[in-house]
Amino acid sequence: MIAFSTIRSSASSLSTKRILDNTIIYNRRGIIYHPSRIVGRSSTKSFSVMSSASDDINSPSQTQQLATRLIRGNNNNNNNASPIKTCIAIAGGGSTASSAIASTSGASSLLLESIVTYDRRSFAEFVTNNQCCDVVFNSCDSQDNDEIIDPTTDTGSDINPSNFSFCSTQAAVLLSQAALSRSIQLSPRFQDRALHCVGVGCASALVGNTERSDGGKISTAYIALSALRKGTTVWKVKLENSKAIKSTDKRSRGEEEMVISNLVLASMIQYREELEKDDYDSMIQQILDKDGDELTVRSYKVNGSDGRISAQDCSPASGASRIIQGDANIVSILPVLQTTNDDCSPQYHMETALADNQNPFPNDVIIVPGSYNPPHHGHIGLANAAVKALQQIRRSEEKECNESSLSYSMLRSRYSSLESFSTTSSTSSLALKSIWNKVDRYTYPTVLFEMSVTNADKPPLDPSEVERRVGFFPTLSDMPNDWGVILTNAPLFSQKTCLLEEVLNCSPFSNRRMTFVLGTDTFVRIINPKYYNNSVEKMIDALVEMKEKGVHFIVGGRLEQTASGSKKFINGEEEVKSLPMHVQEMFTLLTEEEFRLDVSSTEIRKQMDER
Repeated sequence: MIAFSTIRSSASSLSTKRILDNTIIYNRRGIIYHPSRIVGRSSTKSFSVMSSASDDINSPSQTQQLATRLIRGNNNNNNNASPIKTCIAIAGGGSTASSAIASTSGASSLLLESIVTYDRRSFAEFVTNNQCCDVVFNSCDSQDNDEIIDPTTDTGSDINPSNFSFCSTQAAVLLSQAALSRSIQLSPRFQDRALHCVGVGCASALVGNTERSDGGKISTAYIALSALRKGTTVWKVKLENSKAIKSTDKRSRGEEEMVISNLVLASMIQYREELEKDDYDSMIQQILDKDGDELTVRSYKVNGSDGRISAQDCSPASGASRIIQGDANIVSILPVLQTTNDDCSPQYHMETALADNQNPFPNDVIIVPGSYNPPHHGHIGLANAAVKALQQIRRSEEKECNESSLSYSMLRSRYSSLESFSTTSSTSSLALKSIWNKVDRYTYPTVLFEMSVTNADKPPLDPSEVERRVGFFPTLSDMPNDWGVILTNAPLFSQKTCLLEEVLNCSPFSNRRMTFVLGTDTFVRIINPKYYNNSVEKMIDALVEMKEKGVHFIVGGRLEQTASGSKKFINGEEEVKSLPMHVQEMFTLLTEEEFRLDVSSTEIRKQMDER
């Protein structure tokens, strides 16, 4: 959808006028906007960021209040606001927004990084080293989702790559896309990467009350916010600075800096809270307080965004339909904050997020395949046990790496930003390892509960049935630290590995891309020659091929009743011993102390039917 919102400040009093097609509204302040841009969660929300003690919104104290509103929410209540993890990139004015955020208590919950690319070479290096995606845009037009804005012919779009300007829509979007890429790099959790990471870019040319402004030059700024799911929104700002204004009434360069910084903060507040129309108008009017100030808002969908899910329908059923119709091979479904109860406990519902290679999966993930009819605490217990096992494996691999001659090359491959340290002394290298060990201490593997919508010998699952099963996940307790559901069209393990190989990255200390978590019965089937034309050799070859694709297995055991009537714990230990040593390395068997499954989906379904 292309969404336009243009605001022009005017001192004249205009009576409220509504156009019948409901596309333009004029009010007494001369505000023009597109109503579809103003989407709110509650009609009772009040806007309270402005202090009654000061009439000047564009003052340091008011900038701080906007930063506080952004972090803590309206009336210090951000319970229902969307969490965000952001990197901010500024070229020119607007940097006060970052310092205001950083000086506010709670900033670490929101701000990951801020950079001022004041020099043009700094700008060029930042956007080149952190490319996120192509900045040729698909317009988000509700009439025609496939309309493409051609930057070489659309002069109104400010995105002509052959005639680049450092103060333009394209410059701001390049910054916001690079900032989005950085926020994803700095966020180890898949939920944050897919749902919460936001890149903010601001490119401006501010004139201020100087001799230059007498020539009629207008101070201009472009503020862009980019996110994987919502695309990019650009705020184009023009600050009135014409000859008609008395010199004493013109803003100074410092005052223009405060205006742009406040608009950067306001754009983030609007993104996070989806303000009601009146709240949005109130905020913008108090920032753009000069006659002739102008703000135009336009939303885009970035070119190559086929993996994004339509905002109109984010239901798990719609994700399943995309799989069945052949529009996607992998669709992620994640828990999204819906509301907060009176006891402050969050309530989540599942939404389809991204498809195929648009999913920013972290390295070395855990895959728990299943039909999940229904998901239960046994699945969650096995997943949590696998997280602990993989963490132990990672620590052992890292220790071995640190003690080997490959230690430094591994460190460099793990963190590309350390390439410049190729000749670093051993003392510095040890310090860097210590830093990263502290940083990664509380990083948990991502768990993806995988459900194949298609079946090798049955019709595909009905989308409504998929939604029913997925809907159970938020109701379960003790979920992993970072988790999601992925729907695929891969019923067979060979298909799963081929599909996931394309979108997953290796562990920094091995070639492991994915760790499948299995029960003992599934594990035994995987190594049974019966499923390989009764050929042990073909079975070994198939496992080796999976190993080369970065596949690892963690196997959870269960109790089995013996002929004598007693129960015995089995986890596939005897079966693994029959495999060659280089294949045995693919499997980690959980002991009875680490995990034991005493529940079945069949029994749970019986109990549900009885109720």
